[in-house]
Amino acid sequence: MLESLALTALTVLTAWLLIPVFVLPPLAFYYGYQGYRQRHDGGARTSIGAKLLSSIPMLLAAAVFCLGIFLITTQYRA
Repeated sequence: MLESLALTALTVLTAWLLIPVFVLPPLAFYYGYQGYRQRHDGGARTSIGAKLLSSIPMLLAAAVFCLGIFLITTQYRA
């Protein structure tokens, strides 16, 4: 889960390169999903709040990806 947050932060810092926007957020989402699955596939019942808290890295990666695509389409001039 920490890998997901680190990749999301790295995307924000290197967004001016354009390519990391397409590579790092999907990778961060994948690591966030792996962490979520590790935590909640054990069969033990967990509350909605715990599941929501565990899904924050995935949601953050998706939001950064959408924001990056938005900024590229509105701000980039060739």
